[in-house]
Amino acid sequence: MSTPNSPSQPSPQSDDQARAIEKWGTQRTTDLNHEIEASDLAVNEKNRVWWENLPMTYADWESQQREPVSKEDFDRTDAFYFGTNPYIRERVDFASFAGKKVLEIGCGAGSAACAFAQAGAVVTAVDITEQAVKLTKRNAELKGITNLEVRQMDAEKLDGLEEGQFDFVYSWGVLHHSSNPEQCYRQVARVMKPGGTGLIMVYHRNSMRYWLKGLYWLVVKGKVLQGHSFPSVQRFYTDGYYHKHYSDTQFAESLHEAGLVTERTAVTHMSSRMIPLVPEGLRQWLKSRIGWLLVAHVRKADV
Repeated sequence: MSTPNSPSQPSPQSDDQARAIEKWGTQRTTDLNHEIEASDLAVNEKNRVWWENLPMTYADWESQQREPVSKEDFDRTDAFYFGTNPYIRERVDFASFAGKKVLEIGCGAGSAACAFAQAGAVVTAVDITEQAVKLTKRNAELKGITNLEVRQMDAEKLDGLEEGQFDFVYSWGVLHHSSNPEQCYRQVARVMKPGGTGLIMVYHRNSMRYWLKGLYWLVVKGKVLQGHSFPSVQRFYTDGYYHKHYSDTQFAESLHEAGLVTERTAVTHMSSRMIPLVPEGLRQWLKSRIGWLLVAHVRKADV
């Protein structure tokens, strides 16, 4: 399936390119985490500050110029977004949302929001950061998109969005960064139309990455001696200030309590090799079971 961003489907990014954006335990991210931890900012303000400083632009975290400016810059960012997320590229039929009201929560640099808009959807994109709002507006402007509204907004509140407003709510790798993801899910259900649907991706607790990297940092790096556990040690090698991981059962229960029905879930991973030197067929099988990304296709529960 082709995305609406280009005449042909974006090709998957190389393993080296994918690994570059997965290097989250860098000096820059570590320093920022320490700075925020030492501040007296309110809970979600800490989260906002992290992403204002290091927006998700699919550039190396240590790069001094991480924000796209030109159309060519945004085209590269879009290519990274779709190229490193094969699940979106292969499973999201953007054209099917033509004429629908779509909400994206956590718009980053606007890759998905622009794709929905180019396919004919009426799109509202929100993000907790001013930086993401600016980037998404610029991306849309360069593409000549006019059917896209971008607003700065906390996903735990979604202030200003009416109840039952959207046919489809999309959030890819965002809500697990909230200090209260369950409140975000309730907001998703609130703004969704009766019979509306959505796609939400969060981090997968039963992933090889969660347990093996966690074990490495706890034992080899000695973080267990500093009082860290598997959930808390994530801050040393995972993007964002907050990051909650879910099992598929926990995720479905949280969504159910929020008023959402999980129609199906899937486990996936980025395009990089999860395990080196593994045959392609086995690699894909492993990604579908112990990959790092947990995707839920949801609908609003009948009242």
